Amino acid sequence: MAPIEELQLLWQNQATPTVRAFDARPLSAAFRKYGRRQDIINIAKSVLIVGTLVSSGIAYRHRPLMLLSTTLLLLTAGLAVLAEWRIQRGIARLDFSAASLDFVRESIIHLQSQRNPFHTREYMTLFGGLLIGYNLMTVAVWNKLTVERRIATHALATVAPFFIYGLGRAIRAKRFDAELRPLIERLTALRDTLEERAL
Repeated sequence: MAPIEELQLLWQNQATPTVRAFDARPLSAAFRKYGRRQDIINIAKSVLIVGTLVSSGIAYRHRPLMLLSTTLLLLTAGLAVLAEWRIQRGIARLDFSAASLDFVRESIIHLQSQRNPFHTREYMTLFGGLLIGYNLMTVAVWNKLTVERRIATHALATVAPFFIYGLGRAIRAKRFDAELRPLIERLTALRDTLEERAL
């Protein structure tokens, strides 16, 4: 028998590797647990924002510029919380019971994009709201400050949103590692299993 025929015979007679089964129910349950935790966090953020909005409305009712600046800050923060909450609820509702390979790959890409979502329209709106709101606050207390303090306060109000942005990115990276990285690792295991089955 020719060597090529022997190789073909060996290839045809080799046992097909068994692919381990992957139960997607625990993965779906982990995503639902993630969603419940995010709901609690976002409800607490929303209550804090609404409470601060009401109290600032009462405290600044006779100071329209302060009321405008705090309202702008809080409404943009509320917009960011709602946008983030919507994304998180979409992630929590992913159903892997009949997951296809393409679905799992797209889900991994979607989750990885949550590591740095700060280039989205909602976050740019929040950043602009912070920048305008903080500077409006400095104008609201303008008459009570000396020229030097006006310059320093205006500079601080302009730099503060950039500092908050950097702090938000650092916190986001830590939250991503704690909350989403374990889910991505489980999805990667599911992807690998589905790829094995596709061979």
